[in-house]
Amino acid sequence: MKISSKSIVIFISGLFLGFTSQAQQMLSLYYLETIPQVQNLNPAMAPRANGYLGIPLASSTYFGINTDMFGSELVQKYNGEWITLTNAGYDYGPFYKRIGKAANISVHQMVAPIQFGFKVKKGYFSFSWSEKVNMALSIPKDFFTIIDVGGFPDGSAYDFSAFGVNGQYYRELSFGYSYKIMSKLRVGFHAKFLQGLAAVKTDISQFNVKTGVDQWDIALKADAYISSPVEIHTDSSGYPTGIGGLPSTTKEIIDMGLLNFSNPGIAGDFGAVYEHNEAWTFSAALNDLGFIKWNGGLHSYSASGSYTFKGLNLDSSNIDSLDAATGELLDSLKSAIKSKSGNEGFTTGLGPKLYVGAKYNVNHYFSLGALSRTAFAKNNFQQEFNVSANLNLYRILTTTVNYTYSINGANTFGFGLALRRGPIQFYVASDYLPYAYRNYTIETTSEDDANDNSSDGKKTGRTIMPASFDNFNIMFGLNILFGAKGFRDEPMIETNNEF
Repeated sequence: MKISSKSIVIFISGLFLGFTSQAQQMLSLYYLETIPQVQNLNPAMAPRANGYLGIPLASSTYFGINTDMFGSELVQKYNGEWITLTNAGYDYGPFYKRIGKAANISVHQMVAPIQFGFKVKKGYFSFSWSEKVNMALSIPKDFFTIIDVGGFPDGSAYDFSAFGVNGQYYRELSFGYSYKIMSKLRVGFHAKFLQGLAAVKTDISQFNVKTGVDQWDIALKADAYISSPVEIHTDSSGYPTGIGGLPSTTKEIIDMGLLNFSNPGIAGDFGAVYEHNEAWTFSAALNDLGFIKWNGGLHSYSASGSYTFKGLNLDSSNIDSLDAATGELLDSLKSAIKSKSGNEGFTTGLGPKLYVGAKYNVNHYFSLGALSRTAFAKNNFQQEFNVSANLNLYRILTTTVNYTYSINGANTFGFGLALRRGPIQFYVASDYLPYAYRNYTIETTSEDDANDNSSDGKKTGRTIMPASFDNFNIMFGLNILFGAKGFRDEPMIETNNEF
Protein backbone atom coordinates (compact mmCIF):
# COMPACT_ATOMS: atom_id res chain seq x y z
CA MET A 1 0.00 0.00 0.00
CA LYS A 2 1.31 3.43 -0.92
CA ILE A 3 0.79 6.55 1.15
CA SER A 4 1.72 9.81 -0.53
CA SER A 5 3.46 12.60 1.34
CA LYS A 6 0.38 14.73 0.58
CA SER A 7 -1.78 12.34 2.63
CA ILE A 8 0.59 12.57 5.58
CA VAL A 9 0.59 16.38 5.51
CA ILE A 10 -3.23 16.52 5.44
CA PHE A 11 -3.56 14.19 8.42
CA ILE A 12 -0.90 15.91 10.51
CA SER A 13 -2.49 19.30 9.91
CA GLY A 14 -5.87 17.86 10.91
CA LEU A 15 -4.52 16.44 14.16
CA PHE A 16 -3.53 19.89 15.40
CA LEU A 17 -7.00 21.40 15.08
CA GLY A 18 -8.21 20.65 18.63
CA PHE A 19 -9.18 18.12 21.31
CA THR A 20 -12.25 16.60 23.03
CA SER A 21 -11.58 14.37 26.05
CA GLN A 22 -12.75 11.00 27.34
CA ALA A 23 -10.29 9.51 29.80
CA GLN A 24 -9.62 5.78 29.86
CA GLN A 25 -8.91 3.15 32.52
CA MET A 26 -7.31 -0.26 32.11
CA LEU A 27 -9.65 -3.17 31.41
CA SER A 28 -6.80 -5.67 31.78
CA LEU A 29 -6.39 -4.77 35.47
CA TYR A 30 -9.92 -5.62 36.55
CA TYR A 31 -9.35 -9.30 37.39
CA LEU A 32 -5.67 -9.15 38.40
CA GLU A 33 -6.56 -9.70 42.06
CA THR A 34 -3.04 -9.49 43.48
CA ILE A 35 -2.41 -5.98 42.13
CA PRO A 36 -3.48 -3.22 44.55
CA GLN A 37 -4.25 -0.94 41.58
CA VAL A 38 -7.43 -2.98 40.87
CA GLN A 39 -9.01 -0.46 43.25
CA ASN A 40 -8.68 2.15 40.49
CA LEU A 41 -11.46 0.37 38.61
CA ASN A 42 -13.60 -0.86 41.51
CA PRO A 43 -13.07 0.64 44.99
CA ALA A 44 -14.80 -2.34 46.62
CA MET A 45 -11.99 -4.68 45.53
CA ALA A 46 -9.61 -5.03 48.46
CA PRO A 47 -6.08 -6.08 47.45
CA ARG A 48 -4.92 -9.62 48.27
CA ALA A 49 -2.41 -8.35 50.82
CA ASN A 50 -2.67 -7.08 54.38
CA GLY A 51 -0.91 -3.92 53.24
CA TYR A 52 0.98 -2.42 50.33
CA LEU A 53 3.19 0.51 49.46
CA GLY A 54 3.71 1.71 45.94
CA ILE A 55 7.39 2.43 45.43
CA PRO A 56 7.56 6.24 45.40
CA LEU A 57 7.50 7.75 41.89
CA ALA A 58 7.27 4.22 40.41
CA SER A 59 4.02 2.75 41.73
CA SER A 60 1.87 3.59 38.69
CA THR A 61 2.59 5.08 35.28
CA TYR A 62 -0.09 5.17 32.60
CA PHE A 63 -0.25 6.26 28.98
CA GLY A 64 -3.23 5.88 26.68
CA ILE A 65 -4.46 7.03 23.29
CA ASN A 66 -8.03 6.71 22.04
CA THR A 67 -9.27 7.50 18.52
CA ASP A 68 -11.92 6.57 15.98
CA MET A 69 -9.91 7.88 13.02
CA PHE A 70 -7.39 5.13 12.35
CA GLY A 71 -9.58 2.04 12.02
CA SER A 72 -9.38 -0.48 9.20
CA GLU A 73 -11.79 1.75 7.21
CA LEU A 74 -9.02 4.32 6.77
CA VAL A 75 -7.39 2.33 3.97
CA GLN A 76 -9.36 0.55 1.24
CA LYS A 77 -8.61 -1.67 -1.71
CA TYR A 78 -9.42 -0.11 -5.10
CA ASN A 79 -8.51 -1.68 -8.44
CA GLY A 80 -6.13 -4.02 -6.67
CA GLU A 81 -4.28 -1.30 -4.75
CA TRP A 82 -4.57 0.05 -1.23
CA ILE A 83 -5.66 3.70 -1.21
CA THR A 84 -6.18 6.44 1.38
CA LEU A 85 -8.91 9.03 1.69
CA THR A 86 -7.17 11.48 -0.66
CA ASN A 87 -7.59 9.09 -3.60
CA ALA A 88 -10.44 9.80 -6.04
CA GLY A 89 -11.67 6.19 -5.75
CA TYR A 90 -11.95 6.27 -1.96
CA ASP A 91 -15.38 5.37 -0.51
CA TYR A 92 -16.04 7.70 2.43
CA GLY A 93 -19.18 5.85 3.57
CA PRO A 94 -17.50 3.41 6.02
CA PHE A 95 -15.25 6.19 7.35
CA TYR A 96 -18.22 8.51 7.99
CA LYS A 97 -20.08 5.68 9.72
CA ARG A 98 -17.14 5.15 12.06
CA ILE A 99 -16.61 8.79 13.11
CA GLY A 100 -20.23 10.01 13.20
CA LYS A 101 -20.48 13.80 13.60
CA ALA A 102 -16.79 14.18 14.36
CA ALA A 103 -13.51 12.29 14.40
CA ASN A 104 -11.95 12.15 17.84
CA ILE A 105 -8.50 11.54 19.22
CA SER A 106 -7.46 11.84 22.87
CA VAL A 107 -4.27 11.30 24.84
CA HIS A 108 -4.12 10.49 28.55
CA GLN A 109 -1.20 10.33 30.96
CA MET A 110 -0.99 9.56 34.67
CA VAL A 111 1.80 9.23 37.22
CA ALA A 112 1.18 8.27 40.85
CA PRO A 113 4.06 9.40 43.12
CA ILE A 114 2.52 7.89 46.27
CA GLN A 115 0.12 4.97 46.81
CA PHE A 116 -0.45 2.81 49.88
CA GLY A 117 -3.14 0.81 51.67
CA PHE A 118 -3.70 -1.46 54.66
CA LYS A 119 -6.32 -3.71 56.22
CA VAL A 120 -8.35 -2.46 59.19
CA LYS A 121 -10.49 -5.25 60.72
CA LYS A 122 -13.14 -5.95 58.04
CA GLY A 123 -12.23 -2.87 56.06
CA TYR A 124 -9.41 -1.74 53.82
CA PHE A 125 -8.08 1.84 53.66
CA SER A 126 -6.14 3.19 50.68
CA PHE A 127 -4.59 6.47 49.57
CA SER A 128 -3.29 7.62 46.20
CA TRP A 129 -1.73 10.83 44.96
CA SER A 130 -1.70 11.04 41.15
CA GLU A 131 -0.94 13.63 38.48
CA LYS A 132 -3.26 13.39 35.46
CA VAL A 133 -3.23 15.00 32.01
CA ASN A 134 -6.08 14.54 29.50
CA MET A 135 -5.88 16.16 26.06
CA ALA A 136 -8.45 15.66 23.32
CA LEU A 137 -9.25 16.71 19.76
CA SER A 138 -12.51 16.73 17.81
CA ILE A 139 -12.49 17.24 14.03
CA PRO A 140 -15.87 17.87 12.36
CA LYS A 141 -17.06 15.42 9.73
CA ASP A 142 -17.33 18.26 7.20
CA PHE A 143 -13.58 18.84 7.41
CA PHE A 144 -13.20 15.49 5.65
CA THR A 145 -16.10 16.34 3.32
CA ILE A 146 -13.91 19.13 1.89
CA ILE A 147 -11.35 16.48 0.92
CA ASP A 148 -14.11 14.14 -0.27
CA VAL A 149 -15.65 16.61 -2.73
CA GLY A 150 -12.37 18.29 -3.59
CA GLY A 151 -12.89 21.75 -2.11
CA PHE A 152 -15.85 24.11 -1.71
CA PRO A 153 -18.35 23.59 -4.58
CA ASP A 154 -20.93 26.30 -5.15
CA GLY A 155 -24.19 25.75 -3.28
CA SER A 156 -22.60 23.70 -0.48
CA ALA A 157 -23.22 24.02 3.26
CA TYR A 158 -20.68 23.03 5.90
CA ASP A 159 -21.13 22.65 9.66
CA PHE A 160 -17.93 22.88 11.71
CA SER A 161 -19.62 23.29 15.12
CA ALA A 162 -18.37 19.86 16.28
CA PHE A 163 -14.83 21.27 16.35
CA GLY A 164 -13.50 21.11 19.92
CA VAL A 165 -10.40 21.61 22.01
CA ASN A 166 -10.43 20.30 25.57
CA GLY A 167 -7.64 19.46 27.96
CA GLN A 168 -6.87 19.52 31.64
CA TYR A 169 -3.97 18.89 33.97
CA TYR A 170 -4.95 18.22 37.55
CA ARG A 171 -3.77 16.61 40.78
CA GLU A 172 -5.89 13.94 42.46
CA LEU A 173 -5.77 12.95 46.15
CA SER A 174 -7.89 9.84 46.59
CA PHE A 175 -8.97 8.39 49.95
CA GLY A 176 -10.55 4.95 49.64
CA TYR A 177 -12.30 2.53 51.95
CA SER A 178 -13.64 -0.95 51.28
CA TYR A 179 -15.82 -2.78 53.81
CA LYS A 180 -17.43 -6.21 54.00
CA ILE A 181 -20.96 -5.42 55.22
CA MET A 182 -22.17 -9.03 54.86
CA SER A 183 -20.47 -12.37 54.43
CA LYS A 184 -20.94 -12.18 50.66
CA LEU A 185 -21.09 -8.44 49.97
CA ARG A 186 -18.27 -5.91 50.01
CA VAL A 187 -18.77 -2.22 49.17
CA GLY A 188 -16.28 0.58 48.70
CA PHE A 189 -15.79 4.20 47.72
CA HIS A 190 -13.11 6.72 46.80
CA ALA A 191 -13.38 10.33 47.92
CA LYS A 192 -11.25 12.35 45.50
CA PHE A 193 -10.06 15.87 46.11
CA LEU A 194 -8.91 17.53 42.92
CA GLN A 195 -6.49 20.39 42.37
CA GLY A 196 -6.75 21.89 38.89
CA LEU A 197 -3.50 23.24 37.47
CA ALA A 198 -4.24 24.08 33.80
CA ALA A 199 -7.14 23.64 31.39
CA VAL A 200 -8.58 24.67 28.04
CA LYS A 201 -12.20 24.25 26.97
CA THR A 202 -14.11 25.23 23.84
CA ASP A 203 -17.84 25.48 23.28
CA ILE A 204 -18.88 26.13 19.66
CA SER A 205 -22.64 26.32 19.19
CA GLN A 206 -22.49 27.56 15.57
CA PHE A 207 -19.86 27.51 12.86
CA ASN A 208 -21.49 27.33 9.42
CA VAL A 209 -20.16 28.10 5.96
CA LYS A 210 -22.41 28.38 2.88
CA THR A 211 -20.84 28.73 -0.55
CA GLY A 212 -22.28 30.41 -3.63
CA VAL A 213 -21.29 31.72 -7.02
CA ASP A 214 -21.15 35.36 -5.93
CA GLN A 215 -20.54 35.13 -2.18
CA TRP A 216 -19.85 32.95 0.85
CA ASP A 217 -21.79 33.31 4.09
CA ILE A 218 -20.05 32.56 7.41
CA ALA A 219 -21.83 32.38 10.79
CA LEU A 220 -20.00 31.83 14.07
CA LYS A 221 -20.90 31.65 17.75
CA ALA A 222 -18.20 30.21 19.98
CA ASP A 223 -16.68 30.45 23.45
CA ALA A 224 -13.24 29.42 24.67
CA TYR A 225 -11.96 29.20 28.24
CA ILE A 226 -8.42 28.89 29.54
CA SER A 227 -7.08 28.51 33.05
CA SER A 228 -3.32 28.91 33.14
CA PRO A 229 -0.72 30.02 35.68
CA VAL A 230 0.98 32.09 32.94
CA GLU A 231 -0.17 35.37 31.42
CA ILE A 232 -1.81 35.50 28.00
CA HIS A 233 -1.40 38.76 26.08
CA THR A 234 -4.09 40.00 23.69
CA ASP A 235 -4.41 42.74 21.08
CA SER A 236 -6.95 45.58 21.09
CA SER A 237 -9.57 43.25 19.60
CA GLY A 238 -9.12 40.67 22.36
CA TYR A 239 -7.32 38.09 20.23
CA PRO A 240 -4.40 36.24 21.92
CA THR A 241 -0.96 37.34 20.73
CA GLY A 242 1.49 35.64 23.12
CA ILE A 243 2.28 34.47 26.64
CA GLY A 244 4.31 35.84 29.52
CA GLY A 245 4.84 35.52 33.26
CA LEU A 246 6.68 32.21 32.98
CA PRO A 247 8.16 30.98 36.30
CA SER A 248 11.86 31.72 36.70
CA THR A 249 12.53 30.59 40.29
CA THR A 250 11.88 27.44 42.29
CA LYS A 251 9.48 29.33 44.55
CA GLU A 252 7.40 30.49 41.56
CA ILE A 253 7.26 26.93 40.21
CA ILE A 254 6.06 25.64 43.60
CA ASP A 255 3.49 28.44 43.91
CA MET A 256 2.12 27.66 40.44
CA GLY A 257 2.10 23.89 41.08
CA LEU A 258 1.98 22.42 44.58
CA LEU A 259 0.50 25.52 46.21
CA ASN A 260 -2.01 26.43 43.51
CA PHE A 261 -5.39 25.83 45.18
CA SER A 262 -7.44 28.26 43.09
CA ASN A 263 -9.13 25.51 41.03
CA PRO A 264 -10.77 23.06 43.44
CA GLY A 265 -12.67 19.94 42.44
CA ILE A 266 -14.24 16.87 43.93
CA ALA A 267 -15.11 13.42 42.61
CA GLY A 268 -16.16 10.01 43.82
CA ASP A 269 -16.05 6.32 42.89
CA PHE A 270 -18.55 3.79 44.20
CA GLY A 271 -18.34 0.01 43.89
CA ALA A 272 -19.68 -3.33 45.12
CA VAL A 273 -18.54 -6.96 44.92
CA TYR A 274 -20.98 -9.81 45.59
CA GLU A 275 -19.61 -13.34 46.12
CA HIS A 276 -22.62 -15.45 45.19
CA ASN A 277 -20.79 -18.69 45.95
CA GLU A 278 -17.29 -20.14 45.62
CA ALA A 279 -17.68 -20.23 41.84
CA TRP A 280 -19.49 -17.00 40.92
CA THR A 281 -18.63 -13.40 41.80
CA PHE A 282 -20.47 -10.32 40.50
CA SER A 283 -19.29 -6.71 40.69
CA ALA A 284 -20.16 -3.18 39.62
CA ALA A 285 -18.61 0.27 39.92
CA LEU A 286 -19.45 3.84 38.94
CA ASN A 287 -16.31 5.96 38.72
CA ASP A 288 -15.27 9.58 38.18
CA LEU A 289 -18.46 11.29 39.24
CA GLY A 290 -17.14 14.78 39.72
CA PHE A 291 -15.90 18.09 38.35
CA ILE A 292 -13.31 20.83 38.68
CA LYS A 293 -14.30 24.48 39.08
CA TRP A 294 -11.70 26.69 37.43
CA ASN A 295 -11.36 30.06 39.18
CA GLY A 296 -7.68 31.04 38.83
CA GLY A 297 -5.57 32.31 35.95
CA LEU A 298 -8.69 32.75 33.84
CA HIS A 299 -8.91 33.90 30.25
CA SER A 300 -12.21 33.69 28.38
CA TYR A 301 -12.98 34.53 24.77
CA SER A 302 -16.21 34.71 22.84
CA ALA A 303 -16.93 35.38 19.19
CA SER A 304 -20.26 35.73 17.42
CA GLY A 305 -21.58 37.22 14.24
CA SER A 306 -21.91 36.63 10.51
CA TYR A 307 -19.86 37.67 7.52
CA THR A 308 -20.42 37.72 3.77
CA PHE A 309 -17.31 37.12 1.70
CA LYS A 310 -17.45 38.32 -1.93
CA GLY A 311 -13.90 37.50 -2.99
CA LEU A 312 -10.51 39.23 -3.02
CA ASN A 313 -9.51 42.13 -5.25
CA LEU A 314 -6.06 41.21 -6.59
CA ASP A 315 -3.66 43.00 -8.91
CA SER A 316 -1.99 40.26 -10.95
CA SER A 317 0.95 42.53 -11.72
CA ASN A 318 1.74 43.16 -8.05
CA ILE A 319 2.62 40.22 -5.83
CA ASP A 320 2.20 42.38 -2.70
CA SER A 321 -1.49 42.81 -3.49
CA LEU A 322 -2.17 39.30 -2.14
CA ASP A 323 -0.83 40.23 1.31
CA ALA A 324 -2.79 43.47 1.28
CA ALA A 325 -6.01 41.74 0.23
CA THR A 326 -5.57 39.02 2.85
CA GLY A 327 -4.98 41.60 5.56
CA GLU A 328 -8.08 43.48 4.44
CA LEU A 329 -10.09 40.26 4.64
CA LEU A 330 -8.90 39.53 8.18
CA ASP A 331 -9.71 43.08 9.27
CA SER A 332 -13.20 42.74 7.81
CA LEU A 333 -13.69 39.43 9.62
CA LYS A 334 -12.63 40.98 12.94
CA SER A 335 -15.12 43.81 12.43
CA ALA A 336 -18.00 41.53 11.48
CA ILE A 337 -17.34 38.76 14.02
CA LYS A 338 -17.70 40.48 17.36
CA SER A 339 -15.17 39.24 19.92
CA LYS A 340 -14.89 39.75 23.64
CA SER A 341 -12.27 38.70 26.16
CA GLY A 342 -12.66 38.42 29.90
CA ASN A 343 -11.98 36.35 32.98
CA GLU A 344 -15.02 34.06 33.26
CA GLY A 345 -14.78 30.87 35.29
CA PHE A 346 -15.81 27.50 33.92
CA THR A 347 -16.31 23.88 34.91
CA THR A 348 -14.94 20.63 33.48
CA GLY A 349 -16.11 17.10 34.20
CA LEU A 350 -14.11 13.88 34.43
CA GLY A 351 -16.33 11.66 32.29
CA PRO A 352 -18.21 9.02 34.39
CA LYS A 353 -17.57 5.32 33.70
CA LEU A 354 -19.79 2.38 34.61
CA TYR A 355 -18.33 -1.12 35.09
CA VAL A 356 -20.40 -4.31 35.42
CA GLY A 357 -18.55 -7.62 35.76
CA ALA A 358 -18.99 -11.34 36.40
CA LYS A 359 -16.29 -13.89 37.23
CA TYR A 360 -16.44 -17.69 37.26
CA ASN A 361 -13.80 -19.47 39.34
CA VAL A 362 -12.94 -22.72 37.56
CA ASN A 363 -10.72 -23.62 40.52
CA HIS A 364 -8.68 -21.78 43.15
CA TYR A 365 -6.14 -20.44 40.64
CA PHE A 366 -7.95 -20.10 37.30
CA SER A 367 -11.01 -17.99 36.47
CA LEU A 368 -12.99 -16.65 33.52
CA GLY A 369 -14.24 -13.07 33.52
CA ALA A 370 -16.73 -10.92 31.65
CA LEU A 371 -16.79 -7.13 31.91
CA SER A 372 -18.87 -4.28 30.47
CA ARG A 373 -17.68 -0.68 30.51
CA THR A 374 -19.77 2.33 29.53
CA ALA A 375 -17.93 5.67 29.33
CA PHE A 376 -20.11 8.78 29.21
CA ALA A 377 -19.17 12.01 27.45
CA LYS A 378 -21.08 15.10 26.35
CA ASN A 379 -23.69 14.05 23.76
CA ASN A 380 -22.01 10.65 23.41
CA PHE A 381 -20.97 7.42 25.13
CA GLN A 382 -18.56 4.57 24.47
CA GLN A 383 -19.54 0.94 25.08
CA GLU A 384 -17.05 -1.92 25.44
CA PHE A 385 -17.34 -5.60 26.34
CA ASN A 386 -14.40 -7.65 27.59
CA VAL A 387 -13.88 -11.38 28.23
CA SER A 388 -10.81 -12.72 29.99
CA ALA A 389 -8.97 -15.82 31.18
CA ASN A 390 -7.13 -15.18 34.45
CA LEU A 391 -4.41 -17.18 36.17
CA ASN A 392 -3.60 -16.44 39.81
CA LEU A 393 -0.60 -18.30 41.23
CA TYR A 394 -0.81 -15.92 44.14
CA ARG A 395 2.70 -15.91 45.58
CA ILE A 396 4.54 -15.71 42.26
CA LEU A 397 2.50 -14.96 39.17
CA THR A 398 -0.78 -13.32 38.17
CA THR A 399 -1.71 -12.95 34.53
CA THR A 400 -4.68 -12.31 32.27
CA VAL A 401 -5.35 -12.62 28.55
CA ASN A 402 -8.48 -10.87 27.35
CA TYR A 403 -10.40 -9.69 24.31
CA THR A 404 -12.32 -6.42 24.00
CA TYR A 405 -15.22 -5.74 21.66
CA SER A 406 -15.98 -2.04 21.33
CA ILE A 407 -19.06 -0.72 19.55
CA ASN A 408 -17.79 1.47 16.70
CA GLY A 409 -14.27 1.06 18.05
CA ALA A 410 -11.34 -1.29 18.59
CA ASN A 411 -11.84 -5.07 18.77
CA THR A 412 -8.60 -6.60 19.92
CA PHE A 413 -6.60 -8.35 22.64
CA GLY A 414 -5.21 -7.22 25.97
CA PHE A 415 -2.69 -8.64 28.41
CA GLY A 416 -1.75 -8.22 32.06
CA LEU A 417 1.07 -9.65 34.16
CA ALA A 418 2.26 -9.36 37.75
CA LEU A 419 5.46 -10.96 39.04
CA ARG A 420 6.50 -11.12 42.68
CA ARG A 421 9.82 -11.92 44.26
CA GLY A 422 9.95 -11.47 48.00
CA PRO A 423 7.85 -8.43 48.93
CA ILE A 424 8.50 -6.67 45.57
CA GLN A 425 5.80 -6.88 42.90
CA PHE A 426 6.19 -5.69 39.31
CA TYR A 427 3.15 -5.40 37.06
CA VAL A 428 2.38 -4.35 33.51
CA ALA A 429 -0.90 -4.32 31.61
CA SER A 430 -2.01 -3.18 28.18
CA ASP A 431 -5.29 -3.09 26.26
CA TYR A 432 -5.95 -2.92 22.51
CA LEU A 433 -2.78 -4.69 21.39
CA PRO A 434 -2.60 -4.56 17.55
CA TYR A 435 -2.44 -8.03 15.99
CA ALA A 436 -3.01 -7.36 12.25
CA TYR A 437 -0.25 -5.66 10.27
CA ARG A 438 0.27 -4.44 6.70
CA ASN A 439 3.24 -3.52 4.56
CA TYR A 440 3.21 0.23 3.94
CA THR A 441 5.15 1.94 1.18
CA ILE A 442 5.63 5.65 1.87
CA GLU A 443 6.40 7.75 -1.18
CA THR A 444 8.30 11.03 -0.93
CA THR A 445 9.71 13.52 -3.42
CA SER A 446 13.32 14.69 -3.37
CA GLU A 447 14.74 17.06 -5.99
CA ASP A 448 18.39 16.84 -5.01
CA ASP A 449 18.85 13.26 -3.83
CA ALA A 450 21.86 12.07 -5.78
CA ASN A 451 21.07 8.44 -5.13
CA ASP A 452 17.57 8.69 -6.52
CA ASN A 453 17.48 6.94 -9.91
CA SER A 454 13.87 7.74 -10.81
CA SER A 455 13.19 10.38 -13.42
CA ASP A 456 10.62 12.23 -11.35
CA GLY A 457 12.73 12.51 -8.21
CA LYS A 458 10.46 10.20 -6.18
CA LYS A 459 11.67 7.54 -3.79
CA THR A 460 9.91 5.03 -1.59
CA GLY A 461 10.47 3.37 1.77
CA ARG A 462 8.77 0.26 3.13
CA THR A 463 7.65 -0.26 6.71
CA ILE A 464 5.29 -2.56 8.64
CA MET A 465 2.57 -0.93 10.73
CA PRO A 466 -0.74 -2.01 12.32
CA ALA A 467 -3.65 -2.35 9.89
CA SER A 468 -5.86 -0.63 12.47
CA PHE A 469 -4.79 1.64 15.31
CA ASP A 470 -7.89 2.68 17.23
CA ASN A 471 -6.77 2.62 20.85
CA PHE A 472 -3.75 1.74 22.89
CA ASN A 473 -2.83 2.01 26.55
CA ILE A 474 -0.23 0.68 28.91
CA MET A 475 0.23 0.80 32.69
CA PHE A 476 3.12 -0.46 34.80
CA GLY A 477 4.59 -0.05 38.26
CA LEU A 478 6.23 -1.50 41.37
CA ASN A 479 4.66 -2.32 44.74
CA ILE A 480 5.87 -3.59 48.10
CA LEU A 481 3.37 -6.12 49.51
CA PHE A 482 2.95 -7.02 53.18
CA GLY A 483 1.27 -10.29 54.10
CA ALA A 484 0.94 -11.09 50.42
CA LYS A 485 -0.51 -14.58 50.99
CA GLY A 486 -3.85 -12.92 51.70
CA PHE A 487 -5.85 -11.41 54.54
CA ARG A 488 -5.25 -12.80 58.03
CA ASP A 489 -8.86 -14.04 58.09
CA GLU A 490 -9.10 -14.82 54.34
CA PRO A 491 -5.98 -16.58 53.04
CA MET A 492 -5.85 -16.72 49.25
CA ILE A 493 -5.80 -20.39 48.39
CA GLU A 494 -7.06 -21.93 51.60
CA THR A 495 -10.37 -20.08 51.25
CA ASN A 496 -11.06 -21.99 48.04
CA ASN A 497 -9.87 -25.44 49.07
CA GLU A 498 -13.31 -26.86 48.26
CA PHE A 499 -12.43 -26.80 44.54
